[in-house]
Formats: sequence, structure tokens, C-alpha cells
Amino acid sequence: MTSNSGSGRSRRASWRLFLGLLVLGLVMLVARALALPNMSMGEMVIPLIGGLFVAVAIVVIVRRDRADRNALPPSQRNRQDQGNPD
Repeated sequence: MTSNSGSGRSRRASWRLFLGLLVLGLVMLVARALALPNMSMGEMVIPLIGGLFVAVAIVVIVRRDRADRNALPPSQRNRQDQGNPD
């Protein structure tokens, strides 16, 4: 049996990194939109919502992939992906 003592810390660190990059990207998007002279609020909010939807989709895909990998038996869990079957 192996111990996963560091997995909680690495999981928290990856969430912090993800949230930090998400916030930074959204701030950069808003700053870029505010720098334009004729930008309306609707033109700024729609890309912001789109960015949030993309971020949520990425989180859902990653969590589903991790759950699928954790559902595998330990002998197959760390095996390299072989791609699509013929």
C-alpha cells in the first residue's frame, strides 16, 4: 500500500494555481475591455461570462477524468494511455 500524504497539499496548490490564473485572465480581459474608448458594459460582460463557462468546462473535464482514473484497478491506474482501439 502506498500513502498519499502529499496529495492533499498538491491538490490544494493546483486549485490555488487554477483560481489564480483564472482571476488573472479575467482581470486582464476586463482591463483590456476598459482600455477601449467606446466599450459598453454588455460588450465587456459577455466575454467575461464566456471565460467563466470555459473555466467551468475545464474543471468538469478534469474532475471526470480523475474520477474515471481513480475507478480503475491499481494495476491499470498508472498505465500509459494507448489511444483509441483499432
